[in-house]
Amino acid sequence: MYYKTKRTITAMSAGFLAIIGYIIYALGESAPAQDDLKGWALAMLIFIGVMVVVSIVIQIIFHIVYAVGIAVKEGGKDNEDIEKMVKTSMVEDERDKLIELKSSHLGFMVVGFGAIVALFTVFIGLPMVIPMHIVLGSFALGSFVEGSVTIVYNEMGVRNG
Repeated sequence: MYYKTKRTITAMSAGFLAIIGYIIYALGESAPAQDDLKGWALAMLIFIGVMVVVSIVIQIIFHIVYAVGIAVKEGGKDNEDIEKMVKTSMVEDERDKLIELKSSHLGFMVVGFGAIVALFTVFIGLPMVIPMHIVLGSFALGSFVEGSVTIVYNEMGVRNG
């Protein structure tokens, strides 16, 4: 498995755990009332901030574990060779840029579709908290789609065109 695939799986796992945490909070008794839009907006902003911090910490831990794993795997080599191996695996080439472009395109399509659905729910008169959750959910789903497509392209290959 490629380094970038492992990194993407790690990032997706962190995002999945954060969304599960938000869902548990939203369905719990400490959640704001349905008509308290400021309360929901604050809760969403707090969870977005927590997700960013958790993602950064998990990525740092991932890179440390990855470097240690290479050092253990290549036990007979000196630190300079191991450092070169780690840096080589993190280099981004044209293939990686193409994969990122294609996967982000699909992720943005999901977010755009979610925004349209949220606008439609406002149009038909549903409570305003529902479009807020749809937008948040579309960002989470878009991120998941982007990560999944990245993994598929990294493992199976990608063609230009």
